[in-house]
Amino acid sequence: MKRRFYLEPKDCPPLEEVIKQHALPFLPAKSLCRFRAVSKEWNRWISSPFLAHMQTTHFKDISGLLCQSPHSDTSFISFNRDAYSIPSPSLEFLPECVCIRATCNGLVCCQSRNDESVYYMCNPVTEDWEVLPEPNLCHTPETAIALAFDPTFCFLRFTQRAQTLGGLLIQYAVEPVALNLSRNGFYMKNVVYWKTLTGPVLAFDSKNELYGILPLLSSIESHGALMQMYGELCYILPQIQDGKCMLNVYGNMAMSLKCVIPLKSEVVGETVSDCRVLTCVNDDMLIILLPRRVIGYHVREQKVELLSEERTEDFETFLPYINSLVAVHS
Repeated sequence: MKRRFYLEPKDCPPLEEVIKQHALPFLPAKSLCRFRAVSKEWNRWISSPFLAHMQTTHFKDISGLLCQSPHSDTSFISFNRDAYSIPSPSLEFLPECVCIRATCNGLVCCQSRNDESVYYMCNPVTEDWEVLPEPNLCHTPETAIALAFDPTFCFLRFTQRAQTLGGLLIQYAVEPVALNLSRNGFYMKNVVYWKTLTGPVLAFDSKNELYGILPLLSSIESHGALMQMYGELCYILPQIQDGKCMLNVYGNMAMSLKCVIPLKSEVVGETVSDCRVLTCVNDDMLIILLPRRVIGYHVREQKVELLSEERTEDFETFLPYINSLVAVHS
């Protein structure tokens, strides 16, 4: 009869400690807030800036969409109400009515409806907020803005003037009139990109403070979007061909046509002409906006995931939001 021996590892940490260090940073902020009730030790750990930094770095899933029409309060379309909802979808914790202007890695930049030179930075999950320093150039609701937040390297810039806010990187830029930039920029790997209505893409290197122009189409439609896909900058433009929706994917430094992704009719239904691509999650899932639902399209597997059945017809602005613990402090 053979004997079996079981060796207990001497240096194996307790399971609770493994969960704290290696599982909690990958959870959404709402779940972490609930887990504070587990114990006093967990409450201290989840409330610490160390976990907030780790969670902001590791958790990158799009939790939902912050939405707004020109004369309405902010709303939130959650992709999972149990895990991703926020306490105040209308941002009532802010001192006044605002327009949402940009989002990045859990932070939201808002512009006052009463004074266009007043901006707020906030986290809707923690309801933490700060007033940003007033820009030294005239701002309007049409001013081109980009929010560039990197958890590891942060600063605040209003056009030609750099300022700091609690170690966070916030990138602002006022649009050059001749380029006719889109209102919201896209941030990726230290570079902010803006679509222009005349075709090219304006790129601003926030680290070296250099501008550049990337070629694109002769005309840009509002339903197209800049995003990161498979590790590189892409522009995805839905187009209707013979009654079918095709996603044209432009990429590389030349922003040339890389591929065309056909969407089956059962994906977009009868609203094929209203198809709008917002962003790409984890380099593979495209978030597609339809009038009465939001879907995720997994490109490699060619599969569809229903993210929300909420109506989107009444909103004009849709900003992806990540459920993050990142704090805003002056």
